[in-house]
Amino acid sequence: EMGKQSSPLSEKGWNERERRLWSLSLFAGAAMLYASRASLPIAIAKISIEFEWNKATSGSVLSAFFWGYAITQIFAGSLADRYGGERILYVSSLVWIILTIGTPLVLDIAALTGRPVPFCILLRVVTGVAQGFFMPSMASICSRNLNSTEKGRIFGFCLAGTHLGVVIAGFIGSSLMTNYGWRSLFHCMGATALVWVAVYHAILSSTTEKRKSSNLPMLSVSETALDVPWRTLFSHPGFWAASVAHYAGSNAYFMIFNWLPTFFHDVYPDANGVLYNVLPGLAIVITSTTAPYVAARIHARGQSLTRTRKIVEGVSLLGMAALLYCISPLASFSVTLTLFTLAMAIRGLHHGGVSVNPTDFAPNHTGAVFGIFNSFGAITGFVGTFIAGHMLESTNNDWTAVFLLTALQNVVGAAVYGVFGTAQPII
Repeated sequence: EMGKQSSPLSEKGWNERERRLWSLSLFAGAAMLYASRASLPIAIAKISIEFEWNKATSGSVLSAFFWGYAITQIFAGSLADRYGGERILYVSSLVWIILTIGTPLVLDIAALTGRPVPFCILLRVVTGVAQGFFMPSMASICSRNLNSTEKGRIFGFCLAGTHLGVVIAGFIGSSLMTNYGWRSLFHCMGATALVWVAVYHAILSSTTEKRKSSNLPMLSVSETALDVPWRTLFSHPGFWAASVAHYAGSNAYFMIFNWLPTFFHDVYPDANGVLYNVLPGLAIVITSTTAPYVAARIHARGQSLTRTRKIVEGVSLLGMAALLYCISPLASFSVTLTLFTLAMAIRGLHHGGVSVNPTDFAPNHTGAVFGIFNSFGAITGFVGTFIAGHMLESTNNDWTAVFLLTALQNVVGAAVYGVFGTAQPII
């Protein structure tokens, strides 16, 4: 029964052992989430050849995921705050894991109908809906069980797991597709995620039982916490500045995330797939896991939290814009790979900037607010990916135009956040 269930955690939040256990579990879950999500972008070039899709069709299939994902973000955080993000995360994860494992079967069956694209789009939308619950639920869990000094740092660390997932999928996926075909990638990522969700459930059950046996008070969400003052939030320029910056940075990230394998497949067909599927992702893993600590160090040296967020986010957005501007399909493979790797590395600083901003300006409503906030980033997944696909199709694969448009949006995002951004509580 989905009633107002209490969380398995005490009113004082996690103790030291629980904090480590849950942080690592959520980090691993975020990694599995993105390993699963990355499977289609990594395999799309080979899938497009098999099913005879052009760039526009591939872009439509890739972007469909984000329609479901963005819509879910709007209400997922409120549900997590109300009913407990731990259980919502568990149930929704089971759904996207099953859909990941079943993706090859659905595509094969859809191909028999003679009109496979609508079925593929529907599958990706539903998968996006299921995955859309993860981040807001994780934000809600962290917000309700960590104090104000820990929230940004540990939530940023958990978010960094997403990039490790891309590395895992890229490293394993290239080998699997070469030796066993693209279908094996979905089966492997789904099976690995199934192992994680079993461990996660064990941690959830164990924590619940320990709390009950120790007669510790169970955490319940107050009616005040559920009553989010949306009007106050939406009328504050700081929220919209963070949303614009998040949109711009996410657009650049998802452009690389979704189209990088196709770009290298088209421009450098003889290149080693492991290199371009792994190195950019590995770079962002390193910077994203250290970014929360870098931001904390800057703040500890006397900079205000608002200024700290602006510095870190500004370097991330402008640095990425400069690197994308320098990328040219006429350059050598090594130069292009280096530029993409540096671009992804500097994107990782986002986890000490705007990415954790909702824990600053909405400390008591982080789950609900993060869901709305993250939907702005998710929008780029379908708008940006869709536009890029049609631009490539209509310009005979003019990748430079795509990179320049992406860089320009980053500059705008940095300017808006630099002027109006804040890390002070809004609600």
